[in-house]
Amino acid sequence: MQNDKLLASLTIIADGAAILAGIVWLPPLISWLESRNTLNVILITVLYFFFCIAVYLIRKLEKQLPPEKAKFTIPSLFTNVKFLRVIGAFFGVTLLLIILDQLGYFQSIFVVDDRVLGAGESSAFFVFGPGALLAGSLFYILVLSGETRETALVNSGRYVPLALFGLLGVNGMMLLLTAVFRAEFSLWQWPRTLLAALLAGIWLLLLFAPPRIWYLTKRPSWTPVITFIIMLIYFTWQIIA
Repeated sequence: MQNDKLLASLTIIADGAAILAGIVWLPPLISWLESRNTLNVILITVLYFFFCIAVYLIRKLEKQLPPEKAKFTIPSLFTNVKFLRVIGAFFGVTLLLIILDQLGYFQSIFVVDDRVLGAGESSAFFVFGPGALLAGSLFYILVLSGETRETALVNSGRYVPLALFGLLGVNGMMLLLTAVFRAEFSLWQWPRTLLAALLAGIWLLLLFAPPRIWYLTKRPSWTPVITFIIMLIYFTWQIIA
């Protein structure tokens, strides 16, 4: 079995790297995202693709700790398929709204004249386009809740790289959506209050707690919980700072 200290430090490395990346990259990223354009959508879509791979890899990991060494037990609700499907749908709808906003959909929907576009163009604009985006964004439901075999064995040489890639991939998406939310606050001129901070924190928690919970099923210890909370507080503050 690989060194337990190395396995215990994976979330420290991944979450610490996410915070450092936030310090360096969040300001220019926020500035970039405040200008709605197709390149933003491409960036979000690519990161979403890697995010789905990262969550899948986390789920493929073999459990690191035997039951007798577990610090706690994950409540069955948090790994229940129905619960995960609801959370996955929430993530998918959030992503859909972000992409539509970056495409300027909500700005143009009120000025598009379906009498000028015609039936085909109107259907594409109001139905088929958003529908296709929704289908793509809801792919995450399958990744989060579908049946997965734990084929990445702890004593294999690929376990640590796969675990680290999974954690970093999820954290990278969290960093990106933090920048998106901060940009949205500026674009829509939402007030940056304590209530807004609370809501932003809850939103990030709902979006990114499930992948961390899956990781906790592999390593039920307090370190991944503590580092995640620190990272969550940091990113929440960046949204309303």
